[in-house]
Amino acid sequence: YAAKGGLKTMGEALDRGLVLVMSLWDDGATQMRWLDSSFPEGEQRGKPGVARGPCDGSTSSPAQVRQEHSSASVKYTNITYGEIGSTTSADGRRAGALLV
Repeated sequence: YAAKGGLKTMGEALDRGLVLVMSLWDDGATQMRWLDSSFPEGEQRGKPGVARGPCDGSTSSPAQVRQEHSSASVKYTNITYGEIGSTTSADGRRAGALLV
């Protein structure tokens, strides 16, 4: 992080503008263990940075996921964008949202 310029560099990138990208994918190289299991594989969970979440990683191979969830899909909805603070109100509700 520091070698890449830290917060200063991140701030400069934000000033230039960023593109929101969302996708649905799997990971054959690490079987998604880096996301919510222990990674790198074989390291002790107690070692700092290894425990990434509660999953044991035994059911995250792309082949198994595709076989057991072949009809999986995703739908992204209610996405807002704008200047910081412009998409939510002071009480945390989305700006313009109806109260029911």
